[in-house]
Amino acid sequence: MTAAVTGGTGFLGGALVEMLLCRGSRVRVLHRRPEDEVRIRSWGAEPVRGDLCVSNGCDGLVSEGDVVFHSAARVDMVGSWRQFRETTIEGTRHLLEAALPRRPGRFVYISSAAVYSPQAAGQPISAGRTPTRPAHYNFYGRAKLEAEALVRRRCRQAGCPWTIVRLGFMYGPRNQALFRHFVPMARRNELFIVGDGQNRIATLYLDDAARAVLLAGTHPAAFGRIYDVAADERVTQRTFLDATCDALGLPRTRRQVRSVTMAHLLATMEDCFARLAGRLPMASRAMVALMAADQIVDASLARKELGWSPQVGFEQGIRRMGEWYRQERGLAVTAS
Repeated sequence: MTAAVTGGTGFLGGALVEMLLCRGSRVRVLHRRPEDEVRIRSWGAEPVRGDLCVSNGCDGLVSEGDVVFHSAARVDMVGSWRQFRETTIEGTRHLLEAALPRRPGRFVYISSAAVYSPQAAGQPISAGRTPTRPAHYNFYGRAKLEAEALVRRRCRQAGCPWTIVRLGFMYGPRNQALFRHFVPMARRNELFIVGDGQNRIATLYLDDAARAVLLAGTHPAAFGRIYDVAADERVTQRTFLDATCDALGLPRTRRQVRSVTMAHLLATMEDCFARLAGRLPMASRAMVALMAADQIVDASLARKELGWSPQVGFEQGIRRMGEWYRQERGLAVTAS
């Protein structure tokens, strides 16, 4: 199999490229930065210089019969709608325009459980059963949902098989968001529990996510399907934050905003202050909603049709993430 991967130098995309290479696939990886070329070649993959955010910016990525794995997107929960639209929606449009005339064998779009309505909290969510109506301030979920619609429509018109994978809350090694958001906030004592902290988070370890995406690109049952993927362990917001702080050698947060409404107000104020200061906010209403939602993902279709099941438990996954973090930053973690 030959695979064409966007976002291959990122969190999930990097793990996916590694799995594809391990199974003997030929892999092309789209990249923007010149310095990524050497790194991609060192993996054994083929670097393709391009940019999804411009028309004709990825013309050399896809050939006939390739399986396209589209992982690139704006992954932050902060930013303007214009930023999400340009990267996630227009980037997907440009990739489809470049790829579909070359007749790929399959197009796999990597989406998120963030596309679902916040009113679904507390009930198992799955495609076809749960409304896909993300909150108006959830730019990440809205952009993912619009990109999904583009993929379905354009692929159907072109006669190209497609599959969509909606992933839960991913964590694991190589997550650079730890350095951008979590660690700075923890060190400044800006982390806080939203609500009572007992809401469930639909966690998904990085390698388990990559395996699900790989199966979506190779299994014959996956044509025209939307799969929801997350582990079935009960991990609460408080458990997740405490375990992450412990693994990274950071103090556990003692701050708590019991009123979710008040937490939204604080996030709105932070957004206003950040705009005035000309910086990105450290938190957003979408981030607050993500942490406060009681989310349960029904992954039964992926289990039944793809044979997927999570292989790494939360405790083990968090430990691996902490080991990677210490290695990356050379930090000694003091046992709590």
